[in-house]
Amino acid sequence: MLLGGFFDALAQARGALQAGHVELKGRAIGRAVRIVEEGLRSSLDDRQGGPLAANLRALYGYVVLRLTQANLHNDAVLLDECAHLMEPVRAAWQAIGPAAAAPAR
Repeated sequence: MLLGGFFDALAQARGALQAGHVELKGRAIGRAVRIVEEGLRSSLDDRQGGPLAANLRALYGYVVLRLTQANLHNDAVLLDECAHLMEPVRAAWQAIGPAAAAPAR
Protein backbone atom coordinates (compact mmCIF):
# COMPACT_ATOMS: atom_id res chain seq x y z
CA MET A 1 0.00 0.00 0.00
CA LEU A 2 0.98 3.62 -0.32
CA LEU A 3 1.52 4.17 3.38
CA GLY A 4 3.77 1.12 3.60
CA GLY A 5 5.86 2.57 0.80
CA PHE A 6 5.93 5.94 2.55
CA PHE A 7 7.27 4.43 5.77
CA ASP A 8 9.76 2.26 3.85
CA ALA A 9 11.04 5.38 2.08
CA LEU A 10 11.44 7.18 5.42
CA ALA A 11 13.39 4.25 6.84
CA GLN A 12 15.63 4.17 3.77
CA ALA A 13 16.18 7.94 4.00
CA ARG A 14 17.03 7.68 7.70
CA GLY A 15 19.55 4.89 7.03
CA ALA A 16 21.12 6.75 4.12
CA LEU A 17 21.36 9.91 6.21
CA GLN A 18 23.14 8.04 9.00
CA ALA A 19 25.50 6.44 6.49
CA GLY A 20 26.22 9.75 4.77
CA HIS A 21 24.76 8.67 1.42
CA VAL A 22 23.34 12.00 0.32
CA GLU A 23 22.09 10.85 -3.09
CA LEU A 24 20.26 7.83 -1.70
CA LYS A 25 18.75 10.00 1.05
CA GLY A 26 17.49 12.46 -1.55
CA ARG A 27 15.97 9.73 -3.70
CA ALA A 28 14.24 8.12 -0.72
CA ILE A 29 12.79 11.42 0.50
CA GLY A 30 11.73 12.21 -3.06
CA ARG A 31 9.89 8.90 -3.19
CA ALA A 32 8.13 9.68 0.10
CA VAL A 33 7.11 13.10 -1.24
CA ARG A 34 5.73 11.58 -4.45
CA ILE A 35 3.72 9.03 -2.47
CA VAL A 36 2.14 11.79 -0.41
CA GLU A 37 1.58 14.22 -3.31
CA GLU A 38 0.67 11.90 -6.17
CA GLY A 39 -0.87 9.04 -4.25
CA LEU A 40 -2.45 10.22 -1.04
CA ARG A 41 -3.14 13.92 -1.57
CA SER A 42 -4.30 13.64 -5.17
CA SER A 43 -6.87 10.98 -4.26
CA LEU A 44 -8.76 13.22 -1.82
CA ASP A 45 -12.26 14.25 -2.81
CA ASP A 46 -13.11 17.53 -1.09
CA ARG A 47 -16.81 17.34 -2.01
CA GLN A 48 -17.41 13.89 -0.60
CA GLY A 49 -14.73 14.00 2.09
CA GLY A 50 -15.75 17.30 3.65
CA PRO A 51 -13.73 18.41 6.67
CA LEU A 52 -11.85 15.12 6.87
CA ALA A 53 -10.52 15.54 3.34
CA ALA A 54 -9.60 19.16 4.07
CA ASN A 55 -7.73 18.15 7.22
CA LEU A 56 -5.89 15.36 5.42
CA ARG A 57 -4.98 17.74 2.58
CA ALA A 58 -3.49 20.16 5.12
CA LEU A 59 -1.63 17.34 6.89
CA TYR A 60 -0.20 16.02 3.64
CA GLY A 61 0.90 19.51 2.60
CA TYR A 62 2.67 19.99 5.92
CA VAL A 63 4.35 16.59 5.69
CA VAL A 64 5.66 17.42 2.20
CA LEU A 65 7.03 20.71 3.53
CA ARG A 66 8.78 18.97 6.43
CA LEU A 67 10.18 16.25 4.17
CA THR A 68 11.61 18.92 1.90
CA GLN A 69 13.19 20.66 4.89
CA ALA A 70 14.57 17.34 6.14
CA ASN A 71 16.18 16.78 2.77
CA LEU A 72 17.66 20.28 2.58
CA HIS A 73 19.02 20.25 6.13
CA ASN A 74 19.87 16.54 6.51
CA ASP A 75 17.60 16.47 9.55
CA ALA A 76 16.57 13.07 10.91
CA VAL A 77 14.37 14.73 13.54
CA LEU A 78 12.15 16.06 10.75
CA LEU A 79 11.91 12.57 9.26
CA ASP A 80 10.80 11.31 12.67
CA GLU A 81 8.22 14.11 12.86
CA CYS A 82 6.77 13.06 9.51
CA ALA A 83 6.56 9.44 10.64
CA HIS A 84 4.86 10.52 13.85
CA LEU A 85 2.33 12.63 11.94
CA MET A 86 1.51 9.89 9.44
CA GLU A 87 1.28 7.02 11.93
CA PRO A 88 -2.37 7.74 12.88
CA VAL A 89 -3.30 7.72 9.19
CA ARG A 90 -1.62 4.33 8.75
CA ALA A 91 -3.30 3.00 11.89
CA ALA A 92 -6.70 4.19 10.68
CA TRP A 93 -6.27 2.45 7.33
CA GLN A 94 -5.10 -0.72 9.05
CA ALA A 95 -8.14 -0.62 11.32
CA ILE A 96 -10.63 -0.21 8.50
CA GLY A 97 -8.82 -2.57 6.15
CA PRO A 98 -10.47 -5.75 7.43
CA ALA A 99 -13.87 -4.05 7.58
CA ALA A 100 -13.54 -2.78 4.02
CA ALA A 101 -12.60 -6.25 2.77
CA ALA A 102 -15.50 -7.97 4.54
CA PRO A 103 -18.59 -8.69 2.44
CA ALA A 104 -21.52 -6.32 2.95
CA ARG A 105 -24.44 -7.65 4.96
